[in-house]
Amino acid sequence: MNFRLNDISHFIETSSCKTIVQASHKLEISQPALSESIKRLESDLGYTLFYRSRTGIQLTPSGKVFLEKAKTALSYLAELNTRKEQSEIFANRTISIGCHTTVAQYSIPKALKILKDKAPDYKIELKHDLSRHIQTEIQNGRIDIGLVINPVEVPDLIIQKLDYDKISIWSHPQLEESDTLICNPQLFQTQSILKKWKNKPHKIIATDSLELICRLTHEKIGYGIIPERAVLLSHDHLKAHQQLPTYKDEICLVYRPEFGKIACEKLVIDCLKNAIKS
Repeated sequence: MNFRLNDISHFIETSSCKTIVQASHKLEISQPALSESIKRLESDLGYTLFYRSRTGIQLTPSGKVFLEKAKTALSYLAELNTRKEQSEIFANRTISIGCHTTVAQYSIPKALKILKDKAPDYKIELKHDLSRHIQTEIQNGRIDIGLVINPVEVPDLIIQKLDYDKISIWSHPQLEESDTLICNPQLFQTQSILKKWKNKPHKIIATDSLELICRLTHEKIGYGIIPERAVLLSHDHLKAHQQLPTYKDEICLVYRPEFGKIACEKLVIDCLKNAIKS
């Protein structure tokens, strides 16, 4: 027995109306076309779906039973269509995402968890470097999209500010005083803090690993200049010295203007935004 999906859809919509006229307006089709659709479905089923009278229409007992079955059937079909659409979002396209390793730790797992649910066929390539290098790679077309800290405004890139991170001077709560500072002195954030810090330690242990700075600070080796998000990731029990100089980082989404035009690209943008803002 063959049924037309349109006939079943018309029947479901008509069942919530008092008259065929009202249903035809709701469905935006003519009354004769709707009447023919209902009659065709009744003929396929072999029984009457509606009682018809001058006052309007009313479901027959058989019509009530079929209504529940029809709703269930269409819901299953809608679910199958959704799964099909989800499985084809990327269509073998691989999207490259660039960011610093620390930024990746607090953003990429969340982003990919969302992406996995919405697009089971997702294909992602991750690239890590300093933010300024990531921005250059995006600008040159070698990376599709990135989470960049304090990007430089340029006309050929879209830069969206998502959130902030605060760089502070940290120490172990039991460290009373130290002549040692652990940091990456090459970063302009560090240089900005050092310029404002009076009576700063004269001994510097230089490293570009934020994870190592957190660990050394936790071991009371000295003060550490660290972003707040990196401290939270480390789970080390550290104290921020709020009275000392700080620096506010901007976390931005960066991509070329031609990116974000198709479904998989739009989805990656949304997932990265949600990961940072959550």
